[in-house]
Amino acid sequence: MADPKDSAKASYWYPVAQRVQAYSKDLYNYIQGLKKDILTKAGGDINDDSKTFKEDNLDIATRMMVEEKKGQELLKKLTEYKNNVLSVDTAIAKQFAANLPINLEKPKGVSKAAKTWEGAYFHMVPTVAALTILSKFQNDVKVTENNIIQECHNKVGEVKVRYDRFAAIVGQNSSYLMPGQDLEITAGVGAFSTASLPTINIGGANVTVGPEGTALQKITAGGIGPHSVPVRITYTDQDGKPQVVEKTVEYTVGQSNASIALDKMNVLYIGVPNPLSVAASGGGDDKISVAIVGGGGSLSKVGNGKYIANVGAVTDDCKISVTVDGKLAGQSVFRVRTIPEAQAYVGGHPSGDNISAGEFKAQAGVGAGIKNFPFQLEYQVVSYTFTCDTDDDIISVPGSGAAFAGAVRTAIDRNVSAGRMVTIDNIKVKGPDGHINTAPSLVYYIK
Repeated sequence: MADPKDSAKASYWYPVAQRVQAYSKDLYNYIQGLKKDILTKAGGDINDDSKTFKEDNLDIATRMMVEEKKGQELLKKLTEYKNNVLSVDTAIAKQFAANLPINLEKPKGVSKAAKTWEGAYFHMVPTVAALTILSKFQNDVKVTENNIIQECHNKVGEVKVRYDRFAAIVGQNSSYLMPGQDLEITAGVGAFSTASLPTINIGGANVTVGPEGTALQKITAGGIGPHSVPVRITYTDQDGKPQVVEKTVEYTVGQSNASIALDKMNVLYIGVPNPLSVAASGGGDDKISVAIVGGGGSLSKVGNGKYIANVGAVTDDCKISVTVDGKLAGQSVFRVRTIPEAQAYVGGHPSGDNISAGEFKAQAGVGAGIKNFPFQLEYQVVSYTFTCDTDDDIISVPGSGAAFAGAVRTAIDRNVSAGRMVTIDNIKVKGPDGHINTAPSLVYYIK
């Protein structure tokens, strides 16, 4: 540098730029470590893009970033980074304090239940979304670094300050989008000269380059699946030679992730209230809608993420779908079945038991129910036939209702004694769904 003034400027601003690079590298690598931990816990490998992982898992990011407080730590480091890069010089602070891309506020439009910064970003979000959020923070760091270093170069003037690397920079706001969301591509050149701005082509169209040397292009995400956008940057390097860099921005369009879980069974039962829980990323509870189609179903909301499903027809194709802000977030298919038929019993004894005459006579009647069933169901015995052998014959007496009453009670008291056999058949049982079924017969051996 022939001009001593230019040399003096460079000797001041070059170390400033180096400090910003160091701050940026430290934070970028820290966030990369968080991504590695999340991906590893999900069964993936940050060094192997072909390895599949649990993309829709809602617990990993929640546990690590919220419950284990890694999100609090991230917010602290982002805050420190912002303060550090603004403190490198008062002129830098004055120019960038209001417009750095590092945003420390809670994102808008999240559930009111997310009271903390880390909860707003990472509570009940799928693994793939958490990785995308962290990638966005990394991109914000890179853009911040590029903008401040470029300003350091501008402070020197149009002198040839030679950096270790002279590279094209391409960033994106996300690599995983929902249909209709905007993909933002930022492209530019580090350490460019304002006298020779780069030419930037994104997706086949030239994009206006701003005074900071970067171009921003918004593209609306299309159909579900992987997509790519070509980026071509043409610039003049510090030796005056034209250079062309071509990069490809890749992103995936997917559906919002939602979990739909029946609280008791994996089957919807006719005639009983079926509780279910719904959780979805991408919006608060007020933005989530749940619908049911098939099986004569209807839904009623009983709390945040809690619903009751009532169904009326047997089917293998009852769909429950979740939408967030009007966009499908998830859908599950359930079977609809009638509740199992009840088994009859006397005094809790199953058919085939040996019962003493005294114990049998002490029973009030015939009961019915289902063992080991998650729903508390009421069954009503409508009628039955009581049969017992006597000294020289067999008597059969019809019973109405569940009780041993009237003629049945008389027959029991007179004829039930040791060595005899009692049969109760034609047992009609009414379930909570109103259907009447015939329960299997009961046989007891009196001792």
